[in-house]
Amino acid sequence: SPEERHKGTDQNIHPTVKPINLMRYLCKLITPEQGTILDPFAGSGSTLCAAVLEGFKPLGIERNPEYAAIAAQRLNHYTLDKEWSLF
Repeated sequence: SPEERHKGTDQNIHPTVKPINLMRYLCKLITPEQGTILDPFAGSGSTLCAAVLEGFKPLGIERNPEYAAIAAQRLNHYTLDKEWSLF
């Protein structure tokens, strides 16, 4: 169930979480239709979540395993049909 799948995903410890609505606007502003959003410093995944919500392909890189796990969980929340991992 979605509740089990996202159990424990409500704790975001990243210090600079961006508003997803702002990132959605910025993604739409600079990305062509069906484009790819590359976030080389993905953090907790706000930009990647915005990309998914706007129909873009997200590609994220995050070196901190804790933040990468948060970003993957957030992406999974917005895309129940896919499982995401970050590099």
